[in-house]
Amino acid sequence: MSRTRKPAADPATPAAPPSPAPAESAAKAPLSRTQRALIATRLSEAEQLCNDRGTLLTPLRREVLKLLLERGGSAKAYDLHDDMRNAHGRVAPMTVYRALDFLMQMQLVHRVDSLNVFIACSHGEADSPDHNHDALMLVCTRCDKVVEQAAHEVASRLSTELAERFGFAAQGVEVKGLCRECAATDRRAADPSETARR
Repeated sequence: MSRTRKPAADPATPAAPPSPAPAESAAKAPLSRTQRALIATRLSEAEQLCNDRGTLLTPLRREVLKLLLERGGSAKAYDLHDDMRNAHGRVAPMTVYRALDFLMQMQLVHRVDSLNVFIACSHGEADSPDHNHDALMLVCTRCDKVVEQAAHEVASRLSTELAERFGFAAQGVEVKGLCRECAATDRRAADPSETARR
């Protein structure tokens, strides 16, 4: 059997850059001590909220919320399902969806329909003791960043207006547009003096 040798790389030719890691590996990056402590605090608050409401944050529900927080607070259901499967082997997708449904009922998680993702609620119990609020989501159409805003007056006025004028009962509001960073990028690109400096 003959072996063929690869030709030696030409030292004048730069090596190809390493291929970028898949997006999911970023979610698997080790968490800092501060991040782990923040997640532990959020889980304790969630458990207390459920207890106060006479229900349980079961180990499964807690794990789904933990996985969501470990992914930066935003993930698709199938990403969470993959995480569960990696941790436990065979897990039915409905298991994750049921846990997410419960977490949404408790308003610990919101679904962003336009992106088909779930996000951990960013309002702590200190901001809303009964944790009852309409979600106002700002969705960037360029980078897919989602920010939950504590704009209860805006959401309330919009809900009232929709109900009075159209008989429509709003359940959370998603506003699509450009986030601050993407809008700034657009302004710089449109500014001829910025282009001249490059």
